[in-house]
Amino acid sequence: MEDILVPIVVFLTPAVIVLIVSYFNSRKRQTIHETLRHAIDKGQALSPDLLEKMSLVTDPVRADLRRGVLFLAFGAAFAVLGALVGMEEAEAFRPMLGVAAFPIFMGIAYIGLWAFGRGKSEA
Repeated sequence: MEDILVPIVVFLTPAVIVLIVSYFNSRKRQTIHETLRHAIDKGQALSPDLLEKMSLVTDPVRADLRRGVLFLAFGAAFAVLGALVGMEEAEAFRPMLGVAAFPIFMGIAYIGLWAFGRGKSEA
């Protein structure tokens, strides 16, 4: 039973994490839209400063940096886990480094997107 349960949990955990993050990001955007809709319905004037602050909450450029850092940390955690498991099982170290490479390269890609997007948004 353990031979089946562990791989299922290992592969389902990232999917569940992505679903949870997506759900809460969707709720955040929905809350912002409801707040703006209520303000418009009550006849309040929306200043450009307020709209700019509201748009920063869902700024994709900032989100890219955060995602990049989180993916790098996730990859580093897998690498450390591989090193720790490799102390007991020497053959497990290289496959764990292979697994760690995926989030590390995704983190590098997101940080690259952040760097390129930051330059365009300031121009």
